[in-house]
Amino acid sequence: MKQIAIVIVLCMGAWYFFIGGRKLDESMVRDYYQQEARAVSANDADKLCKQLSRKAVVEAKTTMMGRTEEVSLDRDEACAATRKTMETLRRVNDQVGAILAIEYDYHIDTVEVASDRKSAVVKGTSVLKMGDSALQLKTSFNQRLERELGQMRLVHAEDSTVVRLGGRGVMSQSDFFRK
Repeated sequence: MKQIAIVIVLCMGAWYFFIGGRKLDESMVRDYYQQEARAVSANDADKLCKQLSRKAVVEAKTTMMGRTEEVSLDRDEACAATRKTMETLRRVNDQVGAILAIEYDYHIDTVEVASDRKSAVVKGTSVLKMGDSALQLKTSFNQRLERELGQMRLVHAEDSTVVRLGGRGVMSQSDFFRK
């Protein structure tokens, strides 16, 4: 009897690992973006990194002060970039005396769940800003999500971000990049 119970448990575990834990639907996708918004608002780079798949590839194009830079990042590089961005936001907040809150909003234009329900392609925009004009990052994204062992993860992203700096008297653009 004990052996039958072990076999049943192993079969259920294998089913979840290979099938059940990999299926997704639109509500799971939308929940992923809500969790991301909470992590950004809390300036929590660790939670944002946990949302990346081990096989994640992020293709990012950033335009700032008329210059555009394109990069392709793997999971570790994307995590490092996220940590650097969160640290920069903390520094900006410290320089202005912690009077500017981080505001983050996103809009999902489309969610296309694959017919096998193993992935979804999401298109949308997000805006991260501090104050009305001190710092604004507006991103258009095209992302593919998959579910790995019950967790939604970003597998591939094509992001295009425009960075705007301003706020008379808050800080100059050269101060923003000083370490």
